[in-house]
Amino acid sequence: MKKNYDWLIVGMALFSMFFGAGNLIFPPSVGLLMGENWLLSAFGFALTGIGLPVLGVLTMNKMGSFKAFSGGVSKLFFTLYSLLLMTSVVFTNTPRTAATAYELGIVPNLGGFNLSPVVVSLIFFGLTLNIALNPSKAIDRIGKVLTPTIVLITLSIIYLGVTNKIGVPGTPHLDTNSFGFGFSQGYQTMDGIMAGLFSMVILSNLGARGYNKKSEKAEIIIKASIVTGVGLLVIYIGLFYLGATGNQYFPADISRSALVSNFVNMFLGQYGNLIFGICVTVACLSTATALTMVVSQFFLDTYGFSYKKTAYISCAISAFMANFGVDRIVGVAEPILAILYPITIVLIFVGIAGILEGPIRRNTIIVSGLVSILQVISEKSDVQIIDSIYDNIPLSSAGFAWVFPTVLAGVLSVYMVRNDKKEAVLKEA
Repeated sequence: MKKNYDWLIVGMALFSMFFGAGNLIFPPSVGLLMGENWLLSAFGFALTGIGLPVLGVLTMNKMGSFKAFSGGVSKLFFTLYSLLLMTSVVFTNTPRTAATAYELGIVPNLGGFNLSPVVVSLIFFGLTLNIALNPSKAIDRIGKVLTPTIVLITLSIIYLGVTNKIGVPGTPHLDTNSFGFGFSQGYQTMDGIMAGLFSMVILSNLGARGYNKKSEKAEIIIKASIVTGVGLLVIYIGLFYLGATGNQYFPADISRSALVSNFVNMFLGQYGNLIFGICVTVACLSTATALTMVVSQFFLDTYGFSYKKTAYISCAISAFMANFGVDRIVGVAEPILAILYPITIVLIFVGIAGILEGPIRRNTIIVSGLVSILQVISEKSDVQIIDSIYDNIPLSSAGFAWVFPTVLAGVLSVYMVRNDKKEAVLKEA
């Protein structure tokens, strides 16, 4: 049944999907590293951590399905892109939830007791599997309670950090492009590449509420996206500044989880740490369950694989990967996301622009993917020829080597498509 405040409910649901416990660990650490340049870095982070997820949802509403969103290139591309996306979820995003729960929610409250991460990961993914195989309203209820609680605690930490700051932002610990660094670190939220899959849940929910027209759905989603975007922006800016104030207080190599844990303990004390730990742990469990369900449903719908077997395999792999810890998992994710994100950004923009012509979509996506692969090889190896090629691409020093070649490919493709259309008209005449 339609209600006047449905846009607010949907906005809160979107916020809940995009703001998980894992999102807490990146802004403070980037702020810490960037010091006095934290605001510029925060702006870059906001583009990929907020702008892309919101645009992804709007694009999905326009395209209608994930296959339409990522299609228009070839069957091989859809297969490779979707499998790489699912691989990143199973091997990095889902296990990161358990690692975050362990490092941020459990360890700070053990009082020195040594609890193996293996035990925690087994219990964590045992519960994840159980809920994923028996989905119910429990997840929704947990989300409605936990998200406001985590947000309230986070805002409390930010408020206390701003009013009782431990220092002032100092010299950056990294000599790098602040905006580009923040932009690439925003990849780690994985919200941009998951927006397409998560938004299908939102669109289905709108249909159940009686919104069947595209124009009605678009109006609700636009308003909901504003709610989500503003909420994320306030929290991310606050966390960036909080991290920057610790620039001269904490060492540059402090782990992401330890940094947040220190802030919580510093401003809320041990009891606050306990409450925060419980919320983070259950929120991570809820996120892991949602991701497991998305992966299992995707393989069922796309390839006809058993939902149950996929869930078992996904949880087994994630349980193994979780034991490597948050920072190592992030390291594994970086090259995968460095390839996935530029392609996803192109898909979002050609989709929102209504570009359906195969050659334009195909050429821009292929070019963005190839340049991104070149960037990963250049950064992870020491091959002089590859480094020389990469370094001569415009904007490579800022980490945006894929932008210029992709735009150029798009312009040339538009020109080619128009010429083909003109030739076809002349032949008919």
